[in-house]
Amino acid sequence: MDDVKIVGIAGYPRSGKDSLGEAFISAGYFGVSLGDIVRDYSRKRHADKDDAISVKNMTETSNWLRETNGPDVLLKEALRRFQDELKAGKDHKGMLFISVRAPVEADFIRSKGGELLWVEATAEVRHKRNNAHLREGEQSITLEEFIANEQLQATPQPNIPIVSQMNLEYVKSKATRIVNNNDDDFEEFKLTAKKIVQSLG
Repeated sequence: MDDVKIVGIAGYPRSGKDSLGEAFISAGYFGVSLGDIVRDYSRKRHADKDDAISVKNMTETSNWLRETNGPDVLLKEALRRFQDELKAGKDHKGMLFISVRAPVEADFIRSKGGELLWVEATAEVRHKRNNAHLREGEQSITLEEFIANEQLQATPQPNIPIVSQMNLEYVKSKATRIVNNNDDDFEEFKLTAKKIVQSLG
């Protein structure tokens, strides 16, 4: 991986990580959403609930995955998928990790000389996006519930091994660039994303 260009994208829920990631994928990067991996597990783990992929349930699933399989379980899965692409003879401009949430993931990216982009948006803006674009398995919630749920990912919680938990505040502290996405102009953000991709070469 030392000769592979590596980029990570992080941020709180509904900040615009996937939208930024699409710009990199369009430019030739191989992207893996760590959040999508957890989402798939959460749909199965919480199949008996109407909000199987709520932030609360996904946080529980993520902690369970890391506690059961090691803190780097999602990182390893993403790297395995990338290696499979290379073995299949496919050429990519670089490796993109979307939804970086754990210290081990941020540390890996930085240790390889990679870029770690933090997408910034206020809780009010993100809450509005969340309720306007619900995925199957999500339910509309209040702003207070939205903030309380995401705090489960912000810093380590008690009674759970720290190494198994997400820590978005730590990840943000390791970011090499902050990308603002507080506006509602999606087309403008796509232009910003393209400029960021171009600036990284």
